[in-house]
Amino acid sequence: MIQIKEIVAYSHHGRTRSLPLKLGAVNIISGESKAGKSAVLKIIDYCFGASHCDVPEGKVRRNVAWFGLLLQTSSGQAFVARQVPLDEAKSSEAVYTSVGAEVAIPSGDMLRQITNLEGLRSQLASWTGISSYRHTPPDGQTRNHLVASIRHAVALCLQSQNEIAQQKWLFHGANDRDKAQAIKDTLPYFLGAVSDQYLSQQNELKAVKTEIRQIERRNKEAANIRGEGTTRADTLLSEAKAAGLSSASDLISWDEKIAALTAIQSTPLSPSLAEGNDTMEFNRLTGIRNKLLKQQSNLLGTLERARAFEGTTKSYSIEVDEHLARLNAVTIFDSNCSDHSCPLCLQELSTESVAPSVAQIKQSAAHLGQGRGAVDATTPKIEFAIAEVEAELALIRQQLGHNRELLTAIKKSNEHLQLASDSDIRRAMVFGRISLYLENIPAAINTSGQDERLQTLKIRGAELDSLLSNEAIQERLESCLSNVNRSVSAFAREVKLEYSDSPLRLDTKNLTIVADTLERPVPMSQMGSGENHVGYHIVAHLALHDWFVRRRRPVPSFLIFDQLSQAHFSPDSDAKAPKAKVDADRLAVKGLYGLIFDVTNALEGGLQVLITDHPYFYDDQRFKDAVVEQWVDEKKLVPNDWPTA
Repeated sequence: MIQIKEIVAYSHHGRTRSLPLKLGAVNIISGESKAGKSAVLKIIDYCFGASHCDVPEGKVRRNVAWFGLLLQTSSGQAFVARQVPLDEAKSSEAVYTSVGAEVAIPSGDMLRQITNLEGLRSQLASWTGISSYRHTPPDGQTRNHLVASIRHAVALCLQSQNEIAQQKWLFHGANDRDKAQAIKDTLPYFLGAVSDQYLSQQNELKAVKTEIRQIERRNKEAANIRGEGTTRADTLLSEAKAAGLSSASDLISWDEKIAALTAIQSTPLSPSLAEGNDTMEFNRLTGIRNKLLKQQSNLLGTLERARAFEGTTKSYSIEVDEHLARLNAVTIFDSNCSDHSCPLCLQELSTESVAPSVAQIKQSAAHLGQGRGAVDATTPKIEFAIAEVEAELALIRQQLGHNRELLTAIKKSNEHLQLASDSDIRRAMVFGRISLYLENIPAAINTSGQDERLQTLKIRGAELDSLLSNEAIQERLESCLSNVNRSVSAFAREVKLEYSDSPLRLDTKNLTIVADTLERPVPMSQMGSGENHVGYHIVAHLALHDWFVRRRRPVPSFLIFDQLSQAHFSPDSDAKAPKAKVDADRLAVKGLYGLIFDVTNALEGGLQVLITDHPYFYDDQRFKDAVVEQWVDEKKLVPNDWPTA
């Protein structure tokens, strides 16, 4: 919840002009033209993070140095002030903020830059309760992702003089194509069609999909090792049976095949070759070869693990560098603020605050720096270890090559060995291949329990996909709009707008109101007079805010209408118009005011309405009680005696 308790203007020479407002009630500023009424909405918009200061050139802009708002939030009060742009500038980054249980209006000499525009928007979003909702455009669309902000919420709260009578669209800023699209993209979130857990569910879905891919990759690797059809294990087992080393059946499971090969490996070969010098040398060299092959296998495994670790450390270093770059980009490290200040506004944090302080961010940066230093110190050691393993592996391969030459020479010189090799040597070779194969089966081959985990993840992923799908969001949006549309229709009937006898609906694609008549749908632009356009703007915004308040949605709890009566009459036309016409217009305008009073009162303090308008209804007590100031004669927003800069 966030409402406006006071509007403040500061002169260039230290004077202040304060305009108190009533919380949870209707506030009316009535008065003459050129008194500054229309500037009030633009001041509020500027203090709520508008990119440009749209306060028109004139006394209000030339004679004011800062605009400020005292805000009432769910947790206390906040004061925000923005410097009026200097010279030809359209905006200013100079922003002052103060928060607390109760906040006193600061004097002009206290105002200074504490944060910038982005910091202001972040604070306002936090006070309003806006979460990090991220809209992802449908597949095939090229526009970027959009994160909901305070600016998108404020677009639902303001109706300027030009907007309230606009016949084509309903919302503040919707004449700009990009802003209109942003309203369309974020409206489901503000209505509640997108849950407040949307971001966490998005992150969970990402994590679930990542784990599913990891398990499926491990299972695929295991399947490749096991193979399909005639696998390596099948081939080795067949060779072992042919060499008389095994009698295992062909129709056994993977685990049984591995067990059979392991049994062969664990049973020493019994030499049957006749003893002789050549034979003994052959056996010795064969033993050496088996040891070299085992050493080679171990070294290959060590090298693989070392290279994997090296890759991990490099990835870590890159990520740490990115984090440090972001942290070091924060200008608070160069400021003179205390360590227990807020990193955004640089104000002292309360002891119960959960926001990270400057000291905590500095500590995080230092911790990352230490971790980066440790990695940097370790990296040369890893590289040296890899080089050592590679050198040792090269030596082993050289020895294997020499061993193979010696074995070949003995076989060529000894006829007996050549004859015996058809049996015993073949058995020894099969034995060696089995040993090498078993030693190279990765530990990840054991996938027990992974299938059950994979099934659980797929079920949860499907649930999250369903919750986050565009179809599900659209279904929930239609449910929200159905409730809003009932209020639109009821309010329109109460003030007797044209087409109020037909079902009315908020068209979120075109940002307008549509009447579904028996003949055809009629959009607001085709509903005739400006009186209808103003009326439908008012009933639509009242219906939306009735929903926002009752559903506790993260939208500022105020509505601002500028020149509500403009389509019916103006002070200049009253004397010229026939009395019957004036009476009818006054009755219609009073009906709109009456609706605003009724809706606001029904929400029991949940909604604040501020109206700036010309007329003053002396015969309406509710109207008179709601008037906070009447700007006539010399009374204006900015006193006439305020000097320019």
